[in-house]
Parts: sequence; structure tokens; C-alpha cells
Amino acid sequence: MVVLKRVFSDKVLWIAGIAAILTSIFISPPRLMDINWKTIASLLSMMIIIQIYDYLDFLKYYAAYLTHKAKTTQQLMFTLASLAFFGAMFLTNDVTILTLVPLFYELSKHIKVNPIYPVIIIAMAANLGSIFTPFGNTHNLFLLTHYNLGIMQFFVMSAPITIVNFLAIFAITRFFPKNKVELTELTAVELNIPSLALTAFVTIIIFLGIFSVIPMWGSLIAAILLVIFVNPNILKSVDYSIVLIFMCFFIAVGNINRDPQIVSHLSGFIQTRTSAYLTSIVTSQFISNVPTTILVSKFSTYVHAIFLGTNIGGLGTVVASLANLLAFKQYKFFFKKNPGKYLIAFSIINFTMLIIIGVIGYFMIDLFQ
Repeated sequence: MVVLKRVFSDKVLWIAGIAAILTSIFISPPRLMDINWKTIASLLSMMIIIQIYDYLDFLKYYAAYLTHKAKTTQQLMFTLASLAFFGAMFLTNDVTILTLVPLFYELSKHIKVNPIYPVIIIAMAANLGSIFTPFGNTHNLFLLTHYNLGIMQFFVMSAPITIVNFLAIFAITRFFPKNKVELTELTAVELNIPSLALTAFVTIIIFLGIFSVIPMWGSLIAAILLVIFVNPNILKSVDYSIVLIFMCFFIAVGNINRDPQIVSHLSGFIQTRTSAYLTSIVTSQFISNVPTTILVSKFSTYVHAIFLGTNIGGLGTVVASLANLLAFKQYKFFFKKNPGKYLIAFSIINFTMLIIIGVIGYFMIDLFQ
């Protein structure tokens, strides 16, 4: 019951469900063949393995260890931003934010800093770092399977912009002061090495499935067997709403794709790499980058432009990425003050970064097509 309540309280799922229903009524009856089942299997596998890592306190361990080493506020913010950046590559931006914002809440009791800016930086770093891997952002998994990308193809796309993103995160943390901090009171976290080693092995199996080296269904079975071995209750924490959101959007976009007038209009609108790139960024600001990826990719073959546009498009508005909304909710839950000031600061910082990285991304879109 708790799982169902959490799933059906997801507002994005309701929007996706309504889109699927309305397009099924007014455009075309739904077809199961519109659902990319490899993407669904990949998503479910990654959602399971990510929750296992979360259960084993993998990121919390390194967060506690590294933050103990920080001597100044600036070093602490860079450490948190780096943890968010690299953690999101493997544990998704959502899980990283859910781990690091509560950690920062505990840290904030020992330092003097406006909590608005660290939470914004954590969210931004998680968004920008998650670009590097196919499972950092859920829509990257879709792009991987939709365009049948190989390992090298994907990382050739993601590596250059990831370097740019890390330099940007490094630069923005330089604005924090060098006030001394003492964090010796924080509790260290112990790791379950045998379970982590087994989880890492299954992660490799899932990785091979995602890149079509082995059947994806074999990877999904491996993930399910692992979670049963570690702790079956972990399945209650899996974010099934993400899987259902993708299924609904697959159906909605599939229905739209059977309307000749809509197809003609959208295909004509996204005829060049530049238009695919800009459309991906702008559309993400209003409906977030996950549905934008599914929609735009159906009408364009410019995978690198769409990849850059939807990932960079996670910056900007608070709805551009689901991770942005999650960080805002986390801020309100823990700090309980000045949500309006948070949104203003978030918008200023995010749109500034969107313009800077967006311009750099614009000059990258022709590199690997």
C-alpha cells in the first residue's frame, strides 16, 4: 500500500498518464509495441541496483569520510559538489540529492552558511555529473537503446561536456568563503564489503545488458536475484513511478507519431542539428528533460544534439529536471524557510549556467554526428 501511495502521488506520472489517455482517445488507440521494453528493463534494473547501493550506504560512507577532511567552507562545498557530480554518474541524480541534502542539513549545524546556495549547488552538480553515464540520467538510457548506441559512441558524446561541467562546478564553488570548519562530531559509516562486492559484480552484468553485450532481461533477472539475496524489502523503495512515466510517455508519443499532420509539423520543425539542440533545451524548461527526450527523438536522428540539449536543458527552471524539483522539496522539508528566495536564487544561478554551458554545447553539436 505504501508503494502504491507513493507511486500514484507522483504528479509527473499523472501528467504522463493523462497524456497517454488523451492521445489514445483523440489520435490513435494505444499499442504495446510503442513501448521500448529494453529501456523499461534497463530502467528497472538500474532502479533496483541503485536502491541496493543506497541501502548499503555506499555514497554516505564516502560523503562522511571526505567531508571530515574539509578544513574550510569552500573546501566543504567543493567536496559536496564533487560527491554530487561523481555520485550521480552511478547512482542517478535523484538518489544523490536524496543522500547529500540530508547530509548537508547535518553539516549546516556546524557551519555558518546560507543553506540555499549549497542545496542549489548539490542539485546542479548532480544534474551535470549524471550526464556522463547512461544510467546517471534516466533519459540517457532511453537514448542509448533508442539509437542503439555502443559503449564508445556514448562516452565519446558524454566525456567532453562532462569535463566542461566539472570545470564549471569547480569555478562556482570558488565563490564560497574560506571560513574554517570543524566536523569531527559527524558519525562515520561502515561498509558491508561482501555485499558491495557482489553488488558491483551485478552492476557490471547490468552494464553489459544496457550496451547489448548480453540480453537485458538476463541483467534484470540478476538484479532481482541480488535484491532478494541482500534484502527483499529494498524492492519497496524502488521508484516504480519512473518506469510507469516512461511507459505512459512511450504510448503518448507513439500515438502522436501516427498522426500525419503532427508528424509533418514536428519533423519539419526539427530538421537541423541546431533546431534539435535548441528544441531540446527549450522544451525541457516546460515539461522536463525526460518527456522531451522521448518526444524529440521520435522526430530527429541527431542523437548528439538531443543528448546535449536534454542534458544541458536540465538546468534552468525548477521543472527542467525532476532532480531540480526533488532538491526543492528536500530544501523545504529540512530547512523550512525562504522557499521563495530559494527559487529566485535557483533561477538566477541555473539560467546563468544554462547560458554558459548551453553556448559551449552549441559549438559541440557538430563534433560527433
